[in-house]
Order: sequence, then structure tokens, then C-alpha cells
Amino acid sequence: MAKRSLFIAIEGLDGSGKTSVARQLANVLDYSHKGGLVKLTFEPHDPSCAGLFIRQVLMKKIRDFSPRILPLTFAANRLDHCDREINPWLDEGKNRIVICDRYYLSSLVYQSSDDFPYGAVLSLNEKARKPDVIFFINVSDKVCYERMKIRNQPKELFERNLSDSRRKYLEAISFLKEHNNDTIIEIDGSGRIVEVVSAIIQKIYAIAPEWKPEQPTLSYELIPPNIFTLNGKIDYSIDNFLEDFFDKNVPDSTLLKSESDIFKEIDSRVGTLSFDHLGSLFLDYVKKLGYSVGEKLPWTHLDCYELTYEMPGNIVQSGTALLINETQRYDVIMQSVPQLYQMSDFMIVFSPGPSELVNEYYERAKSQYEDKNNVVAVALSPHVQIVTQKDIAKYIVLDASKHAFVGSEH
Repeated sequence: MAKRSLFIAIEGLDGSGKTSVARQLANVLDYSHKGGLVKLTFEPHDPSCAGLFIRQVLMKKIRDFSPRILPLTFAANRLDHCDREINPWLDEGKNRIVICDRYYLSSLVYQSSDDFPYGAVLSLNEKARKPDVIFFINVSDKVCYERMKIRNQPKELFERNLSDSRRKYLEAISFLKEHNNDTIIEIDGSGRIVEVVSAIIQKIYAIAPEWKPEQPTLSYELIPPNIFTLNGKIDYSIDNFLEDFFDKNVPDSTLLKSESDIFKEIDSRVGTLSFDHLGSLFLDYVKKLGYSVGEKLPWTHLDCYELTYEMPGNIVQSGTALLINETQRYDVIMQSVPQLYQMSDFMIVFSPGPSELVNEYYERAKSQYEDKNNVVAVALSPHVQIVTQKDIAKYIVLDASKHAFVGSEH
């Protein structure tokens, strides 16, 4: 049965669990429909227009700005996000789903004011694609604050007054239903993630029954999440990858292929690897570039490893290798910098997924942080280099060429 494309927005207070819900929802739907049909994205969208400016405002690195700037900036970011990522994915054909962590409901809540009401904010977003359904994850203030404590991250600009934000969410939901005819469904988010995701999926199947699989998954808890679980182990190398690759490809026929053809095949194969194998490949790639990879840092929830690099004159620079499991989440990098500033002259960050929207220039801004005595200090952010799957695939092809696996282009 042909399925119509679906655009789903996930909304909720900070600490409501919406990001975890969006991630697991995408994972379940992708798994249930054999993969490749679901795109998970987020807003503010860092790689799109003004994304990094917005992220710096939210993290209070930029403090002096006009309140009128934010609604315009978010709207520009959203339209660019739609034009370059959401619309092309959904319009390419049927059988596609986009799940977006935050959308224009958040703008009505956080960028409206007495001087700039809901209607004014909505008018800035009138060209943005309308979601087929918006799910609002409703959780008590107490639960939100408890979850934010677990995150152990600095509060962003809009995380201070949850009661007021909840009131505005409910008002904005009523406004969108009446003035924009949006389909908005409230979901109780106080239970476990798997329970919240299950409730959302049942609503999706009621709205679009053609998406309900003939054999539904018995337990969403059995679906492996797209996360790194290396726990300090590096058990898959570039050499392992090449052995597997050439075992599945006849060597004689491979030798006849051009380097560009081999790259396409290797790039495609890298994209099918599990996150654990991807993470191990990344760390092996870093080692082959000449860095020494140390232990996994025990004092952070992030997948982060010590790095050292010996320069001429016996000068040793220290850095970190950071693995993030969501494409283009520069907010994770920016939140990590204050935790890692003391030991990092540089950061090499692995961001899975396509490389088309990678921001190759990352500003070394001054970063505020609080030390163990709660004293605010300022440090220069480390140099950040982003590595993607395509970068690893290119290196694998070069490594294969050295061993005469790949024929000449000419």
C-alpha cells in the first residue's frame, strides 16, 4: 500500500524528554519499515541560516541583542531548514517521514511578547511547511527539573520559568488550532520513553493507518538504539573493514574498477555500519592520522577520548575525540566545550551521516564556564574539526590504494 509522506513535529518543555522521544520514535519507525524512510532533524537547525548565532544566544554566549531579532532569526533558520532538508526529503516521493525536534509552536511560545503577539510570530513562519501532526509532550515541572539535573548541562536561555512556559504552550496550542488549523495532540510524557513512544505511534497509525506495519514490533525496547556503546573498546578497524569489503567483492573485478567507483561502494558500505563499528572506525582513523588515543573520559556522559599529538621539538598537544550520535548537533559540541576546556587544545568530532551541511569553519569563541568553586571564568574554545562518514570513506580508499587494491583512474 502506498503511504503518504508524513511531517511530524515533537514539542515540549525543556526537560520533558522530547529529544529522547523524537530519537527513539525515529528509530522505531525506521526499524519497523526496513530503514531508509525516516529523517530525524531538529530546531534551531545548526547547519541552516543563522543556526550557530541562535545556538550562541540560547547558551547565553551572546547576551546583547534586540528581542525582535530572535523571531526573525528563527523564522529564517526554519525556512532555510525546510528548503534544504525537510522539503527535498518529503517531496522526493511517498513513503517518507520527517520527525522534527521543535518547530514553529516553540517560536510562538518563546519568541512572542506583548509587543509581538502569537499572530505576528506566525506570520513570519507562514511559508514554513505545515506539520501533518504536532505532538506536545506534557510533563510536570518537577519531572522536567529532575530530568534537567540528570543532563548535567548549563541551563539555556528559555529553561528558567517552566510554569510560565507551560501556560504559553497551552495558549499557543489553542491559537494554532483556531487560527492555523493545526493538528496538535497532547501526550503524557511522565512515563518511560518506551511508553511515550508507544502512545505516539498509536496516534500516528490512527491518523495514517497505511503506515501501520502488517507485523507490528512486539516490544520497542528490543529495537537497538542508534547510539555509541563502545565503553572504551575499539574492536573494529579500517583493516577489518577492508578485509570484510574485499571478502564480499571479487578481487580481480575490483582491480578493474576506478577509484571513484570503489569510493562509492565503500561510502555506501560505511553508511550501513552500526554505530559501534562507526565509532571504532573513527578512532582508528584518528590513530592513523598520527594521534595517540587514550582512555575514555570517565567523568562525562559523552563518548569522549583523550588525544595527544607530538609536534616537532617534543611539544605535545592535548585534545579530545568526541563522538556525537546525531548528525549536525553542534549544540552538543558547544555544551561540551566548557567541560573539556582544561585538557583540550583541539577537539576532533565525529558526526555521523551525510557531510553536505557540515560547517567547515567553527569559530573559536570565548566560552564562559563555572569552576569547582562556582567562580565564573572565561577560556578560549578549542579548535574544532568535524569528521564525517565520507571523510572516513575517503581515507579508506586511500589506504586501500596503498595496498594496490584499487586500480588507476587513467
